[in-house]
Amino acid sequence: MESFAAAVFAIATVLATKALEKTGENVGQVVWDNTNQFVESLRNQSPDTVTAFA
Repeated sequence: MESFAAAVFAIATVLATKALEKTGENVGQVVWDNTNQFVESLRNQSPDTVTAFA
């Protein structure tokens, strides 16, 4: 019974890790996209400001 519980725990750990990895990738992509969108919007509104940051 202990080996079965250990196997279930190991599988659950792998699945949880993969789910968190994918969530992290998605969050990172959203942040990256929103940052790029913000910079483009700022570039349209105030090109000098974007140039000063770059």
